[in-house]
Amino acid sequence: MADEAAAAPALDLKAISRAALVTALAIALPPVFHAVKLGSVFLPMYLPILAGAFFLPPRWAAIAGAAAPLISAALTGMPPFYPPVALWMTGELAAAGAVVAVVGGSGRRRPVVAVAAGLVAARLVQALLVFGSATLMELPPRVLTIATFVSSWPGMILALVAVPAAVTLLRRERT
Repeated sequence: MADEAAAAPALDLKAISRAALVTALAIALPPVFHAVKLGSVFLPMYLPILAGAFFLPPRWAAIAGAAAPLISAALTGMPPFYPPVALWMTGELAAAGAVVAVVGGSGRRRPVVAVAAGLVAARLVQALLVFGSATLMELPPRVLTIATFVSSWPGMILALVAVPAAVTLLRRERT
């Protein structure tokens, strides 16, 4: 019994608390963007996930990324479960958070490189999920996949500018 307790990993309360904060911010920010009709274009849920991933272990960054769209959909109806945007975003944000945490968490790479890698991972996951679900729903998969990719460009540009700036400021404050 003592050996089992010794083998069990300790809870990382700092990472859990940070992941909860990142998830809460990712749920709170989209209504502000949606109020002025900029939600789906500027990807507001991405911003806290991408920034928070720099300060989280990859597992917790992925959990925060996966949890935010599901909790938001359950509480606010956005992103919707049908069409399965909430499910697409669950995969996208989990991938983005994990990749940013791996690439940028050490602080050795410039934040913009980690954000770009996270966005590439998110877009690849999105393409796979959108294409697959469009095929299942008998919708034109190529058109839907391309449309979702093209419509997210303003949000990707915003993330590439705003997140590295925020991370640089947050890192300065920590030292």
